[in-house]
Amino acid sequence: MVAVAGADGRLNAHEVGLIRKVYQDETGHSVDVSGIFRAVQAYATRRDVLAELSGVAGSMSAEVKEKIIRAAYLTLLADGRIAGEEFKTLKDIAAALHVSAHQFQAIIEDAEQNLGEGPD
Repeated sequence: MVAVAGADGRLNAHEVGLIRKVYQDETGHSVDVSGIFRAVQAYATRRDVLAELSGVAGSMSAEVKEKIIRAAYLTLLADGRIAGEEFKTLKDIAAALHVSAHQFQAIIEDAEQNLGEGPD
């Protein structure tokens, strides 16, 4: 999520709010705004999220991969505009997770159909 949020070089309140909610929902722990900003900055300047995801993709279930892609896609939509670099980052994340183009498209379509429900 932070990789997609920072892909366009901008981070807004809607993206931060979504990241906080998903993190809380998935982990049961809260994260403050400064933690999100630090994470975005770390991934933007020093870390290779794609290499990290690719390295652990084999140990992830299809459900976890889907949650990652869905949450990242919703983060991409949070600011009301889709920057080309953000969508490219999302597709690169799917590839790093070894998610096929067909699976990726199905996840995106499902997320779009369920936008009002928010992330699981």
